[in-house]
Order: sequence, then structure tokens, then C-alpha cells
Amino acid sequence: MGIWLGLDVGAVRTGLAESDPTHRMAFPVGTHRTEEILTYLTSHYRESEISGIVLGLPKDLMGRETEGSQHARSLGEKIQALWPSLPIEWTDERYTSKMAAHAAHSAGAKARVKKDKGMLDAASACLILDSFLTQTHRS
Repeated sequence: MGIWLGLDVGAVRTGLAESDPTHRMAFPVGTHRTEEILTYLTSHYRESEISGIVLGLPKDLMGRETEGSQHARSLGEKIQALWPSLPIEWTDERYTSKMAAHAAHSAGAKARVKKDKGMLDAASACLILDSFLTQTHRS
């Protein structure tokens, strides 16, 4: 049983999170330049070690896909071409960045941490993955 990866895809940066082997918890791993994320994934993971990948799908307040959705879908297609047998799941990522910033504030993070976009992107990826894992285990 491999781990699940969660990705918060942005035009510039992509936040990354991993599940534990039991698929119960998510942990932020870091942030990488979106243009380099495939290289990072292939150098740090083997397809056999991964159960699947969850990508956040940006939507507007009306639930419609946005320009950011195109970045996420494009990366999803590239990952699927790279690892064809790997399940790719999509989840609505609305408000994950705000939730990550709120969590940092509630935890008493210093101002520099709250302004660190990379750290917040990794936390957003963690929220995306955690949401998926929670729904999966509820079923």
C-alpha cells in the first residue's frame, strides 16, 4: 500500500503533501516551482510507492473552473502520461489558501510565516489531501 500525494497547483508554485501509509493523515512536504514539479516527482517517488494523486481544482465562487483550473488540469494530464496506471483524483480547492492562512494565524505563527506563500501552498496541499482522505474513509 503506497502513499497518496496531494498537490495544490499554482501558475508559479505547487504545494505538495503526503499521506501516511494507512491513508488516514496528511502531512505538508514542501513547495516546488510548478515548471519543475514533474522532475521533482520522478526523482523522489516511484509509481509503485504511490496509491494515487489528489489535485486541487480551483473554482470560482459559482463553482466554475478558472484559469488556475487549466494549470491543474494540464499538470494532471502530464502526470497521467508519466504514470498511466496511477489514479488521479480531483477535489474542489476553494478556500484552502484562506484556511491555511487562518490555521497559521490561529496557531500563533509569526507574521513572516503567514506571508510565506510557499509554506501556505504546502499547507493548502495538505488540506486538499486531508479532505480527500477523510471523504474516502467515510465511504
